[in-house]
Amino acid sequence: MTAFVRAVEEGSFTKAADKLEITAQMVGKHVRALEQWTGTRLMNKTTRQQSLTETGNLFYQRCKTILGEIAATKAIVEEMQAEPRGRLRLAAPLSFGQCLLVPMLPSFLQAHPHIEMDLYLSNRFVDLVEEGFDAVIRVQSPGDEQFVAKPLGEQQLCLCAAPSYLEKYGKPVHPVELKHHQCLHGNWGGNETWSFQGPDGTHHIKISSRLKINNWPALFSAALHGGGISLQPIHMLQQALAQHELVPLLEDYTIPAIRLYLFFPPARQQTLKLRCFADALQKYLQTRAIHAAPAP
Repeated sequence: MTAFVRAVEEGSFTKAADKLEITAQMVGKHVRALEQWTGTRLMNKTTRQQSLTETGNLFYQRCKTILGEIAATKAIVEEMQAEPRGRLRLAAPLSFGQCLLVPMLPSFLQAHPHIEMDLYLSNRFVDLVEEGFDAVIRVQSPGDEQFVAKPLGEQQLCLCAAPSYLEKYGKPVHPVELKHHQCLHGNWGGNETWSFQGPDGTHHIKISSRLKINNWPALFSAALHGGGISLQPIHMLQQALAQHELVPLLEDYTIPAIRLYLFFPPARQQTLKLRCFADALQKYLQTRAIHAAPAP
């Protein structure tokens, strides 16, 4: 099939033979063998020119598809036997990177000694293409069709406050009451609305805050010291909740989880180093109370 396709594309047995590093006579034998196998003439050939028959044209198109699949299969097998290598440039939100991403990187790099990592942590919007990143982690739903969005999981959120704050200001029993409390603001630079689903329907509460911090650990510390009511990923709070340093609030209401995605250009999809990292991150997050996201 390779000899036949080459002969068609090069326009002659001689040129196909040069590409394949065999003789023109051998190319001819391969083509004739195909004709015997199919039981029909594939080429009309004279001393000056060659052309495909109607059947030959159909067979040529199918041969190209088959040979392409064979090449892709071979590449997959070779890649599975190869080691991922190269520099991986990744961007991620500041707090997510500090609390969840950085702790997994030493073991990942140890397991893949030929991968190098450049990690950029920032809460600003990163332009993947313009800034030359291989991938970026974002806590939002996919909206840009030019990129591939791989779901990493969901972060469950918990509303909580320190006992010292609750003793002074009281414990809210309904989401509407949050309007009269000091709520620690995590969406620095903008307004923040917290959503709750309960037995009396859905509530979207625009919170007010005298303290805004764009960092999870800092928000946690502020809540721990009685600074106000905080809404944070549950994995940040587990120990403090178990030791009663923080008290969960509005437990009859469900808070929408944050969905995490790894965004990357389609051209990077088959990169072995990126696939290895994405798989490792997904497995790691599942051990950190980050649940697999349901299919959209």
